[in-house]
Amino acid sequence: MAETMTAQSEQDKELVLAASDALNGYPGVRVWTDALDMQAHNGIIEIGGHVRTHAEKQVTEDVIIKVKGVKDVINKLYVDTDLELTVAQALGKDARTRGGFPGILVGSAFGEIYLKGSVPTQDMKKAAGEIAAKIDGVRNVVNALTAPEPPKPAAPA
Repeated sequence: MAETMTAQSEQDKELVLAASDALNGYPGVRVWTDALDMQAHNGIIEIGGHVRTHAEKQVTEDVIIKVKGVKDVINKLYVDTDLELTVAQALGKDARTRGGFPGILVGSAFGEIYLKGSVPTQDMKKAAGEIAAKIDGVRNVVNALTAPEPPKPAAPA
């Protein structure tokens, strides 16, 4: 029994390598395999991670399903443009950051969210980073928002 499980495990490892090679060799769309996580179980490949566009998400699945031995693909890829929109919507809905628009700009690259622009307070800057970090699929937040420093207490006379 253990031999069968080991053999299957090796087959699955080989299948993941073949799928990765197929993606690396595909000239149509640049897919960053470093941003992907693939696992196989009995010929079914589950792919997660981040891609820039919906086209890359679809092409990734299309290329993998054509690999010999792949029975199915479970596509759990996050698309950066979707993450940008989801983060912006969350910032717009939260009372702590709602007043920050249009000053908050949201960008994403392979699951890393970039917040840029200016907001009226340090509290809003902090809240924006916290809200973005809680969104499913966000790997990291780079909070480059600018906000004025709180006033310093006056020196005693």
